[in-house]
Amino acid sequence: MGHDSRPVEPEQERTGDRLARWADSRLGRRPVARSVRRLVFPDHWSLMLGEIALYSFVILLITGVYLSLYFHPSSELVVYQGDYAPLRGQLVSEAFDSTLHISFDVRGGLLVRQAHHWAALVFVAALLAHMLRVFFTGAFRKPRELNWVLGFGLLVLAMFGGLTGYDLPGDL
Repeated sequence: MGHDSRPVEPEQERTGDRLARWADSRLGRRPVARSVRRLVFPDHWSLMLGEIALYSFVILLITGVYLSLYFHPSSELVVYQGDYAPLRGQLVSEAFDSTLHISFDVRGGLLVRQAHHWAALVFVAALLAHMLRVFFTGAFRKPRELNWVLGFGLLVLAMFGGLTGYDLPGDL
């Protein structure tokens, strides 16, 4: 039986390997990557509630900045002349007029308004559920009592912000 054995040649070094080795020699990122890999990340589903609150807060910031570019917070009465036919010719506040302008005239405005609305609801709900999880698991005890107080303050501010944000369009 013929066994064809050849000496093992060193593999051709790939360009990506050379690039990674060069970047590591210049930046020294390997010790940082090792220390991050050693961290233990909890994997229980309830710990994602805080992440959901964070992601919805980021959506609130992005959509809020976009909406603030078109919103005029004034209670001055104006005659509505927009695209929404049932209100055409009616006296409305300038805030409500700008809200209808965002909804009907600005491209993607209604989508951004709805994303902002739902992100606000999810933010408060996720924050409340996260705080309840922290409370019932006892994770607010020493040394994390300052985190608990800050989180509770954030929950109160979020509920107050939701209430005042709901009143901004002036359509009530």
